[in-house]
Amino acid sequence: MMNSNIKWETVHSIVVDLSELIHGDTLYHDLYRQRAGEYLEDELSRADYHTLKQHHARIESLPNQIRNAMMHHDWQQVHDLSALHTALQDEYRDKAEVELLAGKIYERQETPIDPFSPGMYKIAGIASKNLPALKQEIIQRLERLSQRDRDRQTFYLMRLRVFKNLVLHTDKLDSEDLKEPVSMLEEEAIAALGNNNLAQLEQLAEKILDASTTRKTLTPTELYNERHTPPENYHCDFTRETLVAVDQLGLQKFSVPSRYDEYAPFSRFAWNPTYSNVQNNQNNVLQVPDIPLPKGTPQAMKSRLQLFAIHPFINSAGVRYLPTMLAEDVLVEDFPEPEAGSNLPQSGLIQALGLNQRNHLNRRQIETALAEKGHNILRNDLGLDPAQFKIVCIPPDLHLRIGQDRGWGQQKIWTHFDGYMIMADSSKRALAGGDVRYGGIYDLLGLSSSYDSERIIVRFAVVQRRRMKI
Repeated sequence: MMNSNIKWETVHSIVVDLSELIHGDTLYHDLYRQRAGEYLEDELSRADYHTLKQHHARIESLPNQIRNAMMHHDWQQVHDLSALHTALQDEYRDKAEVELLAGKIYERQETPIDPFSPGMYKIAGIASKNLPALKQEIIQRLERLSQRDRDRQTFYLMRLRVFKNLVLHTDKLDSEDLKEPVSMLEEEAIAALGNNNLAQLEQLAEKILDASTTRKTLTPTELYNERHTPPENYHCDFTRETLVAVDQLGLQKFSVPSRYDEYAPFSRFAWNPTYSNVQNNQNNVLQVPDIPLPKGTPQAMKSRLQLFAIHPFINSAGVRYLPTMLAEDVLVEDFPEPEAGSNLPQSGLIQALGLNQRNHLNRRQIETALAEKGHNILRNDLGLDPAQFKIVCIPPDLHLRIGQDRGWGQQKIWTHFDGYMIMADSSKRALAGGDVRYGGIYDLLGLSSSYDSERIIVRFAVVQRRRMKI
């Protein structure tokens, strides 16, 4: 609860800064939203906000009721309804400003897209020329908050250092002459020759010659790899108290080994960008064109890589998702995938999140539960700092690596994965996968955020936030 002596003007300024940072510093959008809610509590609590919305809806319905009463010559009701309309309007007028601001915090919003992630600023609705100004605006807001919200000053100063050191490369990303890497063109040329497609081979040879005689240009993916060297492995020493609590919540610690060297060669196929909106006869499963991959690559893995080749992905922090496959210490719900008709396992974490079941949940319901209760579970039950950790649906790369050892992906069931696939119209599809019918452990697809079914389950993980940043 905030200090009730703080003036509304100060509260308003703090909440505005926090609400804007939700879309500018998306890695911590959930923490900014939660903090703004704490400041709004004394002015307009979440419950009072929804009550006020009901009053507002009632105001809009009253004129029709008054007209009906007049038609029936019920002047007593006309008098009473008119008085009620005036009273509700006065109440609403006094709260209009705070209600508008509260709506930005209390209403459920889609995961914002990080405008500073490589190649993502256009999808986030930001012109590249405006990124420097946005960066400066974020710095100014963080500076103000570090002075006005002293309880969180350490956090704001930490984010301030990050943005002051952020280097923008929009000039390269905006270049219209980004070309395919020669290595990929050469592979396509070999495939064209094998298919006796000499016309395509001629075109590819011309591209290779052109690439060899012009200045080196890079794809967004190459820029990503050039600019963002993979960080150190995500090792973490959990305290004894945390590990005791982990068991009570139904979690287990996994030390996942690195597979970076194995998967690094595939990174060059990542989104360039192009899109596909073509769907097959299985709803929500996308068909994508072939890309050249080493012989012997499993078809299911090929399909997974194809999705990364034509779609940008984001994690639940709104940051571009490209799995590094680094070694990682993580807490994951560990239970066998249920066979059809069997009982679904419960856990202390499911109950703490206020969820009654593990299936028949859509992504909106899951994200709402995590937003409302995840931070308190981390802080109060696990003794972990929400600024350093986050509860999420298990990320696709962790599901793959852990699942290969645990025997997941052998049932006719999908699992919710952390993150979203971005479509050509900028809409988002929630990630899921693991159904044995569509590739098993390699299966990956995008679902509507409202999609639920008895054959899609949630498996939660506690991950370090640093795995979610670029």
